[in-house]
Amino acid sequence: MAEKGISPGLSVVGYGIWSALGHDGPSSIASIRGQIIGSETGNLLDPTVGANLNCFRVAAHQWWEGPTFLPDLATPPIEECLAQVAQLPAALRRPATEIPILVTVAPKDRPARPAELETLVMDGLARKLGRPLPPGSGVIGGGRSGLPHLLATAARQADRYPLQILVGVESLLRQAIVTHYIDRNRLLCGTNTSGFTVGEAGAAILVARSGATQGPELAITGMGTGMEPGRDGGSREAAVTGEGLTRAIRSALAASGIPFYDFPALIGDLNGEHFKFKEQMMAQMRLDRAPPEGHSRRPRGYVEHWNLIEYMGEIGAALMPAQLAWAYEMGRAGLLPQNRALCFAGEDDGRRVALTAEMRA
Repeated sequence: MAEKGISPGLSVVGYGIWSALGHDGPSSIASIRGQIIGSETGNLLDPTVGANLNCFRVAAHQWWEGPTFLPDLATPPIEECLAQVAQLPAALRRPATEIPILVTVAPKDRPARPAELETLVMDGLARKLGRPLPPGSGVIGGGRSGLPHLLATAARQADRYPLQILVGVESLLRQAIVTHYIDRNRLLCGTNTSGFTVGEAGAAILVARSGATQGPELAITGMGTGMEPGRDGGSREAAVTGEGLTRAIRSALAASGIPFYDFPALIGDLNGEHFKFKEQMMAQMRLDRAPPEGHSRRPRGYVEHWNLIEYMGEIGAALMPAQLAWAYEMGRAGLLPQNRALCFAGEDDGRRVALTAEMRA
């Protein structure tokens, strides 16, 4: 993706979620609006104090972990999106066999991740859906930063496939993952208060060309990427600078043509780790300026911070699709401030991504 950012010309017209907050999208979003925190004590050991950790687990019929669970976790949100196709204009509707499914899963450097994860998920989804995945489908190991890549792919093939489903699915509920992040002082545990809580979720969005539905849609107006030199929290050699997030947001804003001061709500990836807050504040200080009239245009006079992870936990690759689903549902309800949102996320390798979105009727 170019550093100047791009506008994919796509809009969210439907969504599906399976998370610790609910088995479908509306129940998950309703729980967020009700400020319900979906964590519970899980079957994961905190070796620093010899107790079990809290986690955000979906209501599956049993404790199920590993790559074989991911297709089962992703299938309900996909089917939820397919069920919403019938509500679209007749000219836009397509059978399920003609709607590509693009998926982002954990990146290759995630601990306990099998090298063939993409193939396992692709084959598993075909088995769960009972048919081969449609032409145009694919799986990438993009993690939290994978959604812009899926959007760019969907934009390139939008003329051939007017409807597409973009999915993020990941589960961090594995002891090997917990141990990895505890060893790096990144997990919330008995000896660390600046860390995240592991979760799992599948989140999907149904996308179409902007304006194609002539109804409520969340238009993706800009996308940008950047690289943080400090990667996942910085070090003595490479301090946290916020440069990657600043560049990602600046690029997305340039593509959208709307300045930062006209975005009242940020939907980010603040998961409890202190460096996430540092990066966001640095980026905000660099980008935020008063409008020409000298006073804020935001409804509350300041930037609102919407934090999905607080309620769903750290859900990795599912985060950004869930962010857009939340913005879309709040926009439909008339509760998205100024009908705009700016979403962002970052991966452990230093990649930072940002999306600008606008609700249109």
